[in-house]
Amino acid sequence: MRLVKVRFLKNGVPSGRPYTYESPVDVQVNDIVQISIGSQGIVTETGVPEEEVAAFRDKLKSIIGLVEKEEKEGE
Repeated sequence: MRLVKVRFLKNGVPSGRPYTYESPVDVQVNDIVQISIGSQGIVTETGVPEEEVAAFRDKLKSIIGLVEKEEKEGE
C-alpha cells in the first residue's frame, strides 16, 4: 500500500489540514480521490514515509479510489 496525504474537499475547495491515508491505487498530487461514500479529497503529497505514521499505523484508513474524470466534470 502507498501512503498519501489528502485534504477534504468542501464544495470543490480543499479545506482543513491534510490527513494520511493508504492508497490501493497509484495517485498523483492534485488527483481527486474518493475518501468515503460521501467524501472526496485532493491528494497533496505522495510517498509519505512509513516512519511518519508508525505510531498510528494500525488506525490508518484507506481511500476508495480515484474519482473518474467524468464524475468531476459533472458535479
